[in-house]
Amino acid sequence: MATHTVVPKQAVVKIDVEIAFPSAALLGCGVMTGFGSVTNAAKVKPGSSVVVLGTGGVGLSCIQGAVHACAGMIIAVDINPKRLELARQFGATHTLLASKDDAGLIGASKQVKTLIGRGADYAFECTAVPELGAAPLAMVCNGGVAIAVSGIEQVVPIDMQLFEFDKLYMTPLYGQCRPSIDFPMLLSLYKQKRLKLDEMVTRTYPLSREGLTEAFEHMRQGVNAKGVLIP
Repeated sequence: MATHTVVPKQAVVKIDVEIAFPSAALLGCGVMTGFGSVTNAAKVKPGSSVVVLGTGGVGLSCIQGAVHACAGMIIAVDINPKRLELARQFGATHTLLASKDDAGLIGASKQVKTLIGRGADYAFECTAVPELGAAPLAMVCNGGVAIAVSGIEQVVPIDMQLFEFDKLYMTPLYGQCRPSIDFPMLLSLYKQKRLKLDEMVTRTYPLSREGLTEAFEHMRQGVNAKGVLIP
């Protein structure tokens, strides 16, 4: 929430495509985290099944990463029906409306298994809700990969039965970003219209007291895919 920043030169990547600044701003955190968690960390395989828990900006980026990886089935799970509509637009093949009362999303996991016929190959937690830290484990099959994308750091209880059997649980940092490689690649995909960024900017806000107040309120309400502050 600043007008300027100073970074080491290694952190600077040239933007060599035509792109609006609000759209470009999304790359630096949410898009890279979600997309990279799919492509760099989990290395989702073509034809595989993917579940994305939470369809805010990071979740939508996971979905786009799964599309890029040629996943066969991409199931979006959220408690907000409007977010699920967006998930379809960004590439989800199926959507599930979850309940706030569904502890650990165990009920939703049963719906996922009904859709697929078993657990998913990969599941990505993008909710930032500590109580859902173990939820992706409930979604995947034996030998599946559960990825905690949102970086939950609180102490939460986990039913160890969820790890059965041979499941892998990952907590990647920043989508295992390689700036000089990944950002040019994402910008190239945007130029080719294979990465939706403009569509993710639901609304912009002035970088002011009033703008911040409104932006945070809309964030809490979940009305945006991504809101962007404009200095």
